[in-house]
Amino acid sequence: MAEEEVLLVAKAKKGDLESFGKLLASIEAKLFRVALILCGERETAKDLLQETFLAIYQSLSRFSGKSSFYTYSYCILLHLYHKMRRKHRKILIPLLENLRAPTLSPAKSFRKEEKKEKVRQAIAKLPSPFQEVIILRYLEELTYQEIARNLKIREGTVKSRLFKAKKLLRGQVSTFDKRSG
Repeated sequence: MAEEEVLLVAKAKKGDLESFGKLLASIEAKLFRVALILCGERETAKDLLQETFLAIYQSLSRFSGKSSFYTYSYCILLHLYHKMRRKHRKILIPLLENLRAPTLSPAKSFRKEEKKEKVRQAIAKLPSPFQEVIILRYLEELTYQEIARNLKIREGTVKSRLFKAKKLLRGQVSTFDKRSG
């Protein structure tokens, strides 16, 4: 942890709300991005982020500092997401941004959007361990080592899960291409 972060955590643990606010401000954008990716809609992501902030505050005394504050907070967010997902079961994970290429014809643009939606649906159907590694690798752009540390698994497990996740996604997306081609 950075020296400033260590000081802020120590003050926040003693009840300094201003220090706690600074800690949250330093990670809010990254956590919201992850929440939005996981939830697929802004309002649900905002709710998840608020629940995460509350849980961080309530469990701050248990934060040991062995990892960064972001990693600690990310794990809480992920735990709450899985809890929420178990309740609702039908949360869609958007992985690709909806960017339209202006040079595409309307028909090609429609097919491209249709394919992006198919990828989102395919990701949403993946088991959680595969979703996690796909998001952390391709959206958060973390290294295998960072992913392993965040998820508390071995680097080989990360590589294996990514391989299997990509294979599952390729199979589902290629099935779509054959049907729409």
